[in-house]
Amino acid sequence: MPEARHLLSLWNPTYSNVAMDVHLRVLLRWAEMAEEGDASQGEVYVWWARLRSPERRGPHPYQAEILELDQQIRDGVETHLYLTDYRSLYVGHLAEITAADVPRERPEEKSHIPDYVLKHDAGFWFRLRDLRQVVSGDLAGTELEIQRLRNIIKPQKPVSMYGGIADAPMMVRRDPQVRWFEDNDELTGGQLWAQLEAQFRGESKRVARQLRDNLFGPKLWRAMEPASRTFLTSAEAVFRSRADDPGFDFSTVAIEYAKSVEVELNALIFPALRWFLADKPPKQRELHGTHSRLDLGKPVRHQTLGAIVHYLDQVGVVRKGVWTALKGDAEWILSDDTREALENLLELRNPAAHWEITMGDMVSEHRGRLLGIGCEGLLVRIIQAKIRGEEMRRR
Repeated sequence: MPEARHLLSLWNPTYSNVAMDVHLRVLLRWAEMAEEGDASQGEVYVWWARLRSPERRGPHPYQAEILELDQQIRDGVETHLYLTDYRSLYVGHLAEITAADVPRERPEEKSHIPDYVLKHDAGFWFRLRDLRQVVSGDLAGTELEIQRLRNIIKPQKPVSMYGGIADAPMMVRRDPQVRWFEDNDELTGGQLWAQLEAQFRGESKRVARQLRDNLFGPKLWRAMEPASRTFLTSAEAVFRSRADDPGFDFSTVAIEYAKSVEVELNALIFPALRWFLADKPPKQRELHGTHSRLDLGKPVRHQTLGAIVHYLDQVGVVRKGVWTALKGDAEWILSDDTREALENLLELRNPAAHWEITMGDMVSEHRGRLLGIGCEGLLVRIIQAKIRGEEMRRR
């Protein structure tokens, strides 16, 4: 099966200096209406337009190829629209692509379009089910993420941020492939990513910068999965503001710390196993997962922390794959100390997930072990192992 094709485009701040914010506002308004029963889930979307420059009169040079992606969407392939202003990067979950004049031909759609967009002509319209923030306010981090995209017109050539985003939107593939929206139920409880991220904007941006600059360092922070950064930053923002409140319920904080580890372990273990097992016979690469049979030689859906602890401790094909694919890191990954640390995290998370009060001092102890306060942090070790694993697979 061919790799999924996606799109990369720029947003121009001269049209609106809060372009992303106003699109998110429209999307979140419809999500809120759906939660209150005033709209259906199918009505939760926002239109993003590729506004036409006054200097460009003719059609886009790859208009036909871009419009063909609408069939990929209808075929059920998760298709992405990457959006950047060079300092930040977002990814949108595409539901439709059209070159039709949406506001004029489908006037009922105007409530899904920001007002400023209606004042301009557009070459393409993109209907987005959801929007995720990949990088925020980090020039180098944005460049690193964009370089993971491959220009389809010039095969195998990474996209260059400066001078390389020509004729936007441009068609790209991502290396490695990522399904940014596949695991919503497991990671966001069925919420939109836009809803989850809206809960901790503002203060959390300041906390994110502190974590990047004063704890993890830019290299490790950028190597962290975007979802991990989301959960970790949210947990830290709440913990720091309520650490001295003895009556505060830290259950959500506990869950989000655990999710950050869960996401990183998924990113560390399963790509390594896929690389090791891809050419093995099915019987050598399959196991019974928590809900279905898993083929470890192919992309694996997001697995829970409890499932990962079980696989690392009890499943031979996983343990053998880790020893082979992660070499120097396998010993500590499979060690009793790591298993105990993950089991302790599970003990903290599981009662929290059932709405029991999780005391601040308990969360504080586990937070220190995760972040490396007075010790070598578990998250740092996982991210470093992931980097080494990726480097080994590239060789």
